Amino acid sequence: AGASMLAWSCSTGLTNPLLTDYGTPYDIPPFEKITADHYMPAVEAGMAEQLAEIEAIVNNPEAPSFENTIEAVEYSGSTLDRVTLCFYNLEGANTNDRMQELARQFSPMLSAHSDKILLNDRLFQRVKAVWDDRANLDLNTEQSTWLEKGFKAFTRNGALLHEQQKAALIEITQ
Repeated sequence: AGASMLAWSCSTGLTNPLLTDYGTPYDIPPFEKITADHYMPAVEAGMAEQLAEIEAIVNNPEAPSFENTIEAVEYSGSTLDRVTLCFYNLEGANTNDRMQELARQFSPMLSAHSDKILLNDRLFQRVKAVWDDRANLDLNTEQSTWLEKGFKAFTRNGALLHEQQKAALIEITQ
């Protein structure tokens, strides 16, 4: 995550405090350095980073396993999680017109982003392979729960739908 955040900062010539290591006690966002204009590029960078991480998972030539699929999906998107957590906490506690406008812009963007992951058939096939083999895996209780919640997240969000149904779902969610 850190390398791509640095690459974004270097490629744009800007320093976005949301895309750099905070360097603060307890890794608290440096709110005094963050402006509303930092959020959109940070969310876009976080989404791009997560989609690249998902592509790496689906293109992994190794057989799907708990570690290289379930765990990898769970740990993907750390930059996006960090940015949206900061944004929505601040937007809820200290909002203004600009923050509310950003929230309205982020809603369909983040929905579309989620669809790209949860409706990714190649990714779901890897998740399903691990799910189908769960009886043969030596998973502890936490891992079993993680696997179950992950599989259900995909199925409840349309992974088992036919392509035409997925397209209709995407239209509705956005």
